[in-house]
Amino acid sequence: MIFLDTSLSPTQFIGLSAYLFAAISCGVAWGRSRRFSRLAWLAAVLTVLEAGLFLDMAFSIRWHLHDVLKDEAIKEGLYDLRVGPQLAALGLLGVATAGGIGLTFQYLRGRAGATVAVCGAILSLSCWCTEVISLHATDFVFFYKVDGVMLVSLCWISCTLMTGLGILWEARADRSDACQGAEPAGTPTVSLTSS
Repeated sequence: MIFLDTSLSPTQFIGLSAYLFAAISCGVAWGRSRRFSRLAWLAAVLTVLEAGLFLDMAFSIRWHLHDVLKDEAIKEGLYDLRVGPQLAALGLLGVATAGGIGLTFQYLRGRAGATVAVCGAILSLSCWCTEVISLHATDFVFFYKVDGVMLVSLCWISCTLMTGLGILWEARADRSDACQGAEPAGTPTVSLTSS
């Protein structure tokens, strides 16, 4: 949790900055696209999602959820049997992630920026779920430190860049399409020059 009297670790700072960037980028795209209905809904959903992930990063919601699940497993005497269910959950998560990305490519065909943005959001959610599931092997990789920064922060950076830059790319393409649609098309039928 963020406290005003403590300093942030480099990993926390990276996570907060990355998700704030994505939330602001999605908010900007949403604000610019309100009159363009095909982008407005997507930008709004991504803004809410990225803002939620920013708040999760700020208040460690994923770790509170992890602790609740862990305490419940200990209370029920199932904690020592957690590896099988964790592997099953990670397997289902992998299938859901691949399926979501596949559907994104199919549904958003021809909208490259939107595709990149949604894939980034799907990967962010997958990373979040993986942290909550907290299999020791994935934790070892995610929380391995290089120069004081955990490797999981590279996932956060990659996913948020995909989402933030992707939605801005889509907003720009959408505005460009709208501007081109407003210009008169075709050639004039009356010539002003004499023949």
